[in-house]
Amino acid sequence: MASGASTIEDVLRAVSAGLEINPMLCLMQCNTNYTASLDNFKFIQLNVLRVYRQMFPNLVLGLSDHTPGMATVLGAVSLRARMIEKHFTDDIRRSGPDHKFSMDPASWSDMVERTRELENALGCGIKQIEDNEKETVIVQRRAIRAVINLTAGMTIERDHLTVLRPCPADALPPYNLEKLIGKKIQHDVQKGEHLRWINIE
Repeated sequence: MASGASTIEDVLRAVSAGLEINPMLCLMQCNTNYTASLDNFKFIQLNVLRVYRQMFPNLVLGLSDHTPGMATVLGAVSLRARMIEKHFTDDIRRSGPDHKFSMDPASWSDMVERTRELENALGCGIKQIEDNEKETVIVQRRAIRAVINLTAGMTIERDHLTVLRPCPADALPPYNLEKLIGKKIQHDVQKGEHLRWINIE
């Protein structure tokens, strides 16, 4: 169900009527203008998909698009649209209202490839250290390191410590620095070596 040239009240009525006929409804944001004008990008209102997501959480959402290129498609997919309607032609130079903003075989293929890349890039939404970062995180992060040789029995002072890269997996990260002040060294730590909890009493 494309929702071009309508208000939110129109959409509510149409969705209600449509669901009575078919519960497998896809609601598509749409701007009904066939001029192929670049000004139409400011009228496509992709963020309406956010509103639809809140109002109709059980519906599949989509985009019925009449703008040139694939920018709106990628934007819609990033907003969780799952069905895309684009006009298709074998030659955009043909006469007629649709051809100028239609996709041809080459641009259609490109659109699909870029969409698949975007879907991969969107990910699962969980912020975590990713598999391809596990080596980088060691190199890029800093660890607490000894400025001087620290011998067993010494009381740690602030000027005994610094934070420098890299940060091995067993190293103490900088956010533990203040916790170490006043603690005693249990095992010797050489100048420049990273500190571990095993070094601390």
